[in-house]
Amino acid sequence: MPASPPDLPASRPSLLDALAHAALERACAAHARAGGPPPLLVDATLGNGHDAAFLLGCAPPDALLLAVDVQARAIETARPRLAAAQATRQRQDVAVQIFCRGHEELPRILAELPACDRQRPLLGAMFNLGWLPGGDKSCLTRTPATLAALDFLLALLMPQGCISLHCYTGHDGGADEEAAVLRRLAELPPRRWRVAHCRDANRESGAGRAESVILVERLPLSRREGTAC
Repeated sequence: MPASPPDLPASRPSLLDALAHAALERACAAHARAGGPPPLLVDATLGNGHDAAFLLGCAPPDALLLAVDVQARAIETARPRLAAAQATRQRQDVAVQIFCRGHEELPRILAELPACDRQRPLLGAMFNLGWLPGGDKSCLTRTPATLAALDFLLALLMPQGCISLHCYTGHDGGADEEAAVLRRLAELPPRRWRVAHCRDANRESGAGRAESVILVERLPLSRREGTAC
């Protein structure tokens, strides 16, 4: 028998996380090629800070990263991780603002920013739906709040921008939240949006381990569409 391959580091992103990261990196690369004003990036469920640290690493120069979470424990855990990532990756050019608030409050959070930051184009956003890993499992994302935040960010997303939603469907309400998000995104016109859904095929939702990633890309305008009156 061939030798078993060596174990990879335990800290590597999961396959679904890697898909979400690749989609956001693609959006950041498109922005770098096209140019334009420094953008806005949002981590709508900060959690332990892993996605925010990823966004910090791939953000275009002079971007603003907003990170929100309703749990103080998440903020306490994520803040030093982000500070370390900012120093290690030498990304002092990226401004980071953290808010201990629910993501349904994103409209008010953005409204409270200086005018120059409110006018930034939204390049990307990330959601992790469910509970804080290692935290209180009774504190979950809720469908009405998730849809409110998603609708707000969809309205702001620039062409070639991307939103990812990592859905954990094994807990009570998780599958319903995923289904509600998919119903909302199915309403988006296909000429303007691309929606992709990748989910576990060999795990049952009732087993408590099923996951999926939903990727939403706002398509670039064609030259004809961009010049139409």
